[in-house]
Amino acid sequence: MRRKAGAAVLSAVIAATMISACSKQEAANNAPAGEEQHEPVTLKFYTGDKDYEQKFRTEVEAKVKEKYPYISFEFQGADQGKEIQDLVLAGDSPDIYYQGISALNEKLVKFNLQYDLTDLIKQSNFDLDRIDPAYLDIIKNASASYGAGLYGLPVNTFTPVLYYNKDIFDKFGIAYPKDGMTWDDAYALAEKLTRYEDGVQYRGMTMNFIYLLDNNQLGAPYLHLSEDRSDVNTDAWKSIFTTLTRFYRFPMNAPMDERSRVKEVASFVKDRVSAMHADVTAAAESFPDDFTNWDMVSLPTMKEAPGTNAQINPRFYYLISASKHKEEAFKVLQFVLSDEMQMQASKSGKATVLKNPAIQQAFGQDFSMLKGKHTEALYVNKPVKAQPARDSKLVTVPVTTPLNKEFNNVLTGKKDVNTALRDLEETLNKAILAEQKK
Repeated sequence: MRRKAGAAVLSAVIAATMISACSKQEAANNAPAGEEQHEPVTLKFYTGDKDYEQKFRTEVEAKVKEKYPYISFEFQGADQGKEIQDLVLAGDSPDIYYQGISALNEKLVKFNLQYDLTDLIKQSNFDLDRIDPAYLDIIKNASASYGAGLYGLPVNTFTPVLYYNKDIFDKFGIAYPKDGMTWDDAYALAEKLTRYEDGVQYRGMTMNFIYLLDNNQLGAPYLHLSEDRSDVNTDAWKSIFTTLTRFYRFPMNAPMDERSRVKEVASFVKDRVSAMHADVTAAAESFPDDFTNWDMVSLPTMKEAPGTNAQINPRFYYLISASKHKEEAFKVLQFVLSDEMQMQASKSGKATVLKNPAIQQAFGQDFSMLKGKHTEALYVNKPVKAQPARDSKLVTVPVTTPLNKEFNNVLTGKKDVNTALRDLEETLNKAILAEQKK
């Protein structure tokens, strides 16, 4: 009930904001013919990504100012102690929200802050066909579940690959990994490279397993798409858990503690005892300068889905319904998705959401860390097809923490896969029931 009341208050605030914006638009429309009025506009960004402000300021802002000198930017965020719905209630609404697809249900629709871009897309003749359908379909499907056209547009993405340390392969005389491997192929390599030598425990494989689970290659959902219950105790999830956890169960592995992405990355780039590491391409941005003798190949694939990469995980620009500057915000969105800006981003090591081959092939050209690397690995596999959006009337609950717990229970030997998935199913179902009672 409290959530419904909060949403109602927000709706009233948004309605008042839109009336005010319309009045200002009418005044602009009465300007003398042939004169385009551009009063200074400050667009407010909201994001939970603490690094995005710095990246935007250094890579995008100056370019936007060249094209639209009257537009400036201010950043807001949860790290400043303000939730997006609190800012709207205080009359300090963001204009653009930069976040993943989960934000649509958890933040925007929940508080009636979503805004359909369909009219702005038509008015500006924006060509949606330039965007790779693999990315666009994610937001299309999600928006359609609420009866809308498009509540956002993808602006960048993260593509997983398999990194490998050439020094370790060379030390043990093992041939390097190749594009197009299956997880079985990768396991055979990891088995040869998991060994204790000269007082050092080498590990065949580490991985950003939370990413690989969240964006799994079988497109398996955590929650049932049409019923209020979990959907993890399935053959698909058993295969995913079995495939990934077995890399941690080699007899020569040192006793395994609870693992995290931080520990997994450290094993590869800091301790340099991991021969291979599965992670997104953005991970290379944090590789130390003295770590150079590495390369990448395509992410190994599941036997049930040959040639299929993990589900892609783009970040979107959402316009907020309470924004007073939607047209200006959409101009920025368009500009970020221009060939010029996507080419710049691709060259600097950020995978593009456009289907333009030239922009894809330019990946990493201006990023010293990627000079001479096999960046073609990004586009060897095809992304798994975007799954249909879950029914918007159903309850959504956080999954990452209990999922991480049960995955760790398997890799540390506390539980087998079947027990871990049954327990995860029970945990999620209890959370759904608790949410329904609120």
